[in-house]
Amino acid sequence: MDLTSWGRFFIHHKHSEPGHVAIEIGVDARKPTLVNAFSRSLNDVDHLAINYSAATIVIQSTDRPDLIVREYMLLDEAQYYAKVDQTMDTLIIRAGDRPAKDKLHIRIEIEVPSTYHQRLEINSVSGTIKLVDLPQLRHLAITSTSGSIALSHLKTHSLLIDSVSGAINGEQLSATDATINAVTGNVALATAYGRYNVHCDAGALRLIDAHGSGRFNVTSGSAKLAFTTVDGNITAESSAGSVRLQVPRTLSYRFNLETSIGTLKTPENAHFSNNERRYQTGAVGDASDLLISMLTVVGSLVLETH
Repeated sequence: MDLTSWGRFFIHHKHSEPGHVAIEIGVDARKPTLVNAFSRSLNDVDHLAINYSAATIVIQSTDRPDLIVREYMLLDEAQYYAKVDQTMDTLIIRAGDRPAKDKLHIRIEIEVPSTYHQRLEINSVSGTIKLVDLPQLRHLAITSTSGSIALSHLKTHSLLIDSVSGAINGEQLSATDATINAVTGNVALATAYGRYNVHCDAGALRLIDAHGSGRFNVTSGSAKLAFTTVDGNITAESSAGSVRLQVPRTLSYRFNLETSIGTLKTPENAHFSNNERRYQTGAVGDASDLLISMLTVVGSLVLETH
């Protein structure tokens, strides 16, 4: 039985008679409740920043004209409420005071007007970050020290994600330019449009139904990239791990594959200018300026069509 699905699991050592030990095991079923809510106009705001040290952050769009913020926590004390600062065109929502032992279990829900198309910045030390249905931003930046990041149905001109520890998952994403840096944690994107620059130090990288181009680098881990449409060069690299790249069967391109220790595999209709055991160059289809580069130090490389 999974007690964690009921609440916060605990084990307490209780005082008992000499020679006997009593252990109390149970679940704290309390859940954070709504303690604070407010709204703000974003008419004169060009930069919206959300800064929280430890909280679950949920952001989604709303058809209402103003920004709406709701805070849930276990203790209802005004000193723990969010603080709001506005300087010129920058609006900052930051965490309130915290007790010495932070057991507030904060959840903050933010609704951003669908008419807001400017900059959104999120800074979190610890906690889950979830963004849903943000239709058109100029710039979205997320910085997280520890915690998962989930993005769904987002459109932004530029996207920047820096994560130290935690998984990054995205679906239905559109970004003209996107940069994702993950130190420890898997990165998985599905139905992503744009030009991507993704780096994973330790973790797996997965792309499903990708549209666009980019550079993808994994220091220690595997990469599986499946492109439905390609409109620019693709570079996929791994220091220690296999790389598999799928591109459309009708795509014309040049390729360059190299591994120090591992095997290479290219499409059956490839034309080679170099066809060595660990180094292959050539082309597929008609003459093209589009280049696919794949490199790994230790691991196999697979370039295939679908």
